Amino acid sequence: MADVHVTEPIHPDALALLASAGLSVSCGWKDADPAAGLATARAWILRTFVVSPEMIAGAPGLEAICKHGVGTDNIPLAEAERRGIPVFNTPGANANAVAEHTMMLLLALTRQAVAMDRVARAGFAGFERLAPLELSGMRMLILGFGPIGQRVAQLARAFDIEVTLWHRRLSAEEAGVPVVRDLAAALPAAQILTLHLPLNAGTRGLIGAAELAALPEGAILLNTGRGGVVDEAALVAAAPRLGGIGLDVFETEPPPPSDPLLALPNALLSPHAAALGERSVRRMGMMAAEAAIRALGA
Repeated sequence: MADVHVTEPIHPDALALLASAGLSVSCGWKDADPAAGLATARAWILRTFVVSPEMIAGAPGLEAICKHGVGTDNIPLAEAERRGIPVFNTPGANANAVAEHTMMLLLALTRQAVAMDRVARAGFAGFERLAPLELSGMRMLILGFGPIGQRVAQLARAFDIEVTLWHRRLSAEEAGVPVVRDLAAALPAAQILTLHLPLNAGTRGLIGAAELAALPEGAILLNTGRGGVVDEAALVAAAPRLGGIGLDVFETEPPPPSDPLLALPNALLSPHAAALGERSVRRMGMMAAEAAIRALGA
C-alpha cells in the first residue's frame, strides 16, 4: 500500500518532493494496469487518466485527489463530494504553455505554415497560390478567461489583434478587454474564436451548428480547452466555410482513425499536448505533489 498513487508520469522533482515528505509512492504507468494501486492509496495524482465513481467507491482510505493540470472532467466530482474527498488542481501552472500553443496554432493556420513547408520541399512550385493572412487588425473572441485565456489575450494584443471576451460576470474594467454578454450577437464579428473553457454541464456542446453558422466566412476556430465544448459533427459540417481549425483536444482521445476530423484539409491538430514543456510539466507536478502533501498532513 502506497500513500500516493500516480497514474501517469510526472516530473522527477515532484516524485522527489513526495519522497522527501516521507510519503511512499506507487507509479501506475510502470504497471500493466495503471489503476491497480488506486484502491489502497491515500491520495491520487492524475493527469488524463479517467476515474470512475466505482474507483472512488473502491478506495476506502482515499483522502485526496490531485489533478496534474486544470480540467477535472476526468474525475467524477459528484462522487468525490459525496465521499467528502477534496479535489485539487493546478491553476495557472500550464497557462503560458497552453497560451503559446494556441498562438502557434493560430500563426500556423493564418501563415499557412504546413502548406508552405510542402511547397518549399517541392521546389517552390505553386507558392504564388498561397494566401497567408496578417493577424494585425483581426478580431478575436475569447471564451474562457482563467489564467490561460488571460495570457492568450495578452499575446494576441501584442499582435495588434482586437480582443473581445465573452463572459457572464466580468466587466470590461475587471477583464482589461471589451466584454460581451450575448454570445450569439458576438459571433458574427469573430474572425478568430478561441476556446479556453472547462467541460461541464454548462459548456458541453456550447459551440454547435448554430454558433458555427454565425461565424463569418473564413473564421478560424481554436480549441485548447476541452473537446466536448464543440459539437464535432457540426464542426466537420461547417469546416468548408471556415478559414482554419486548430484543435488540441477532442471529444474522444485519441480520436479513432475513422474520425472525419482527421481528414479535414483546413485543420491543424495536436495530441492534447499544449501543456507540455519542461517548465510547465514541472510546475504542474510540483503543485500536485504539494497538494497531496498538504492533504495528507505530511
